[in-house]
Amino acid sequence: MTIRHTSSPGRIRLTILLSVMLPMFWAAPPAHAQDAPIRRGLMQTRARALMERLARGDEITVVAFGDSLTAGWATEGRDAFPSIVADVLQYRFPKSTVKLITRGHPGETTAGALRKLLGNVVAREPDLVLVQFGGNDMGWGRSVRDFRRDLARLLARVADETTAPVIACLPPISHADPNNEWSDTARKVARGVGIPAADLDRAIRAGDPDFRGPFPYESHPDGFTHVVMAREVLRALDETTRTRPALACRFVEGSAPATGANHTVEARVTSRVGDPLNVEARLEWLAEGLDRQFALAAGKTHTIRHAIALPLQPFPGHSYRIPVRVMARGGGHADFDLCWLTVAPAITADRAPDGNVDLGALTWHPISGDALTLGRHTWLGPTDLIARFATVVLPDTLRFLVQVADDSIAVASLADPSQGDSVELYLDLRGDADQGKPVYSSSVLALQAIAPVRAGAAARWRSMQALPGDPNSIKVACAAIDGGYSVTVDIPLAPIVARRGENWQGFGFDVGVNDADFGGTRDCQLMWTGFPDNYLNPAYLGGLYLDEIPAGATRRTLR
Repeated sequence: MTIRHTSSPGRIRLTILLSVMLPMFWAAPPAHAQDAPIRRGLMQTRARALMERLARGDEITVVAFGDSLTAGWATEGRDAFPSIVADVLQYRFPKSTVKLITRGHPGETTAGALRKLLGNVVAREPDLVLVQFGGNDMGWGRSVRDFRRDLARLLARVADETTAPVIACLPPISHADPNNEWSDTARKVARGVGIPAADLDRAIRAGDPDFRGPFPYESHPDGFTHVVMAREVLRALDETTRTRPALACRFVEGSAPATGANHTVEARVTSRVGDPLNVEARLEWLAEGLDRQFALAAGKTHTIRHAIALPLQPFPGHSYRIPVRVMARGGGHADFDLCWLTVAPAITADRAPDGNVDLGALTWHPISGDALTLGRHTWLGPTDLIARFATVVLPDTLRFLVQVADDSIAVASLADPSQGDSVELYLDLRGDADQGKPVYSSSVLALQAIAPVRAGAAARWRSMQALPGDPNSIKVACAAIDGGYSVTVDIPLAPIVARRGENWQGFGFDVGVNDADFGGTRDCQLMWTGFPDNYLNPAYLGGLYLDEIPAGATRRTLR
């Protein structure tokens, strides 16, 4: 059929204008294109259909669309939360094939995400979409109003331009108030658009957060925090599909000195329903795995124990850690836990009950070239930088002595002691239940002492964060010695005993030395056992014990 049009020039111009504008409105429908209740019901219907397809054994595509959190910065690949979510779904539905497409754009805002939506998400024809943006909107100084508008458009478009259920992964925000304007805006937008939300900010705060916030020193959260985020995403998906969790599995965590080439890990699988379950579980570490099957009575717990071979025996010097994961499925549900087994050196403190310290009688521990963590290409050998340390228990004080041989002293600034000649001391004074957690609390000390300007000069030192209690109770002395300098740190035993008890066994400990031969910039760093990011993650610290430990024992921490 042919239709003839007779139009005036004005009508032709209007028609041309509309032909240009309509595709623009079609490509970016407003957030209210569908009412929130309608879209919310649509998301539930799509999510249930997705679960039916997974149970049937179909292949599904999960698209994770976000910024550097989605990209997994600061994680070890499979530790990023989208990868964990995909792995758990794959284990929960073994007949299916779960394909993960990660589109993480570091530094991206919701405005930039709108421009990338078509190629990154829509063109992939996803079956499930995880959308995670917002932190960079605040970081780049955008207004809350613009963030609200663009997040609403982004969520609405993902829902309306795909056939997939969508989970809005609301970003962690570096703010002391959990109900800050940015987080509350993200929550209101998700509700207003009708998209299920995984509230990553609240989940992190409710877990074991770093007391300095989710991004201390503007760093990215490591795998420990990504586990928390993955659990929240899976919770949101279960809630959307009205799935009742049938079981839970968790590792038994802890820290203790141990010997031998194997380490036994323990995981517990607990029923959360009133009917018996036939459970399958899998333990994974490095490139190995172990599968178990067992019946689980209603409300009961089954314990899985397995001795895994440590990859490095005898201990090589620096701490190392092994990711260990457990997954369990039963009753149409699945759960997981992911921990890291950290193996570190362990030493015993010397004692001077009369208060007299004989330097020649102390046990000195070397910090040599094997302890280099930075600047291997610039370290010129023992004549350039080498150190040793000792620890001794006095009647009311725990003393740390560090002697540094340095051929050229470049005095550091208190603004950043690590960029000059300085000593770093790390102590994890938390209780047994928290030892080795890879996040800071106020009971983890990170002290920096600067090499003296000249003989007799007053000590200059600082704590990287606010000290618990009176900072004057810690005494620091620095002295110039032949060929270098020494640092002595006295920490009262009272606060240690208050946190650890009279028999304060096994807390985390490390000593580092920074060298800046030419001043202004660090050339190299020696660290007894940890790494340059000790100030972010205290999990790699070695162990300092009050009583004798078995010969060859290492500190092993599962967190």
